[in-house]
Amino acid sequence: MKSRQRTLRIMLSGILLMATLACGVYVYRYESNKQEEARIESAKEEEEKAAKEAQEKEELTEDANTDNAEAQVPTETPAVESQDNVTETQTQPEADAADVDADTTASDAVLPALDFNEGTLLNLPLSGEILIPYNMDNTVYFSTLDLYRCNPAVMIAAEIDTPVAVVANSQVASIKEDAVTGTTVTMDMGNGYQAVYGQLKDVNVEEGQTVASGTVIGSINAPTKYFTKEGTNLYFSLTKDGSPLDPSLYLPPETE
Repeated sequence: MKSRQRTLRIMLSGILLMATLACGVYVYRYESNKQEEARIESAKEEEEKAAKEAQEKEELTEDANTDNAEAQVPTETPAVESQDNVTETQTQPEADAADVDADTTASDAVLPALDFNEGTLLNLPLSGEILIPYNMDNTVYFSTLDLYRCNPAVMIAAEIDTPVAVVANSQVASIKEDAVTGTTVTMDMGNGYQAVYGQLKDVNVEEGQTVASGTVIGSINAPTKYFTKEGTNLYFSLTKDGSPLDPSLYLPPETE
């Protein structure tokens, strides 16, 4: 009897052990499957993310190319509009010819012609001694900087608040603040000629404005730190198609 009970307990123990092992194997496989599924899902998300980023990058590139193409379009627009304006002007009734001539005459009076050439003699921007002469072939001495260097302009001595006048009929090309020449006005005089006026203050013209020769455009300011030893002065230069010219060859001589 005792032997049978012992055998029965052993059998029950074996069954419980097998059941426990079976449960363990099932749980292990279940967890392994979950991890594999999670890994596959993560890989899919990474692929989708990479694909999305690639698509966004491609769209940005296309947008940039489109913007560049659109930015280039306006360069041709003025010519087209200009042709249209010419056509419209040419097709206006003869009855309007008198009005057009009147408007042209008024415009000419307000906007002087810009036709500077080598034979044109400039007016003086102001009266004063040349402190540092033009010289692009050799060097000249700059006392504040204590060095010799080429000079594409002339520095004309003048007191603070001295009015500065344009030397010829001109159109304002730019008004800028420069570390060396302070407030600086660049004027187009026509045919590729430009005049540059530096060390100014109280500038009373605007970019695009056309003024007649002799018009005051500002006054002399205190010199920048690059010309403290030279003293207050007008920085004045001339260029032809961007190449410097000697202003003293075009300015009239000082009168006593």
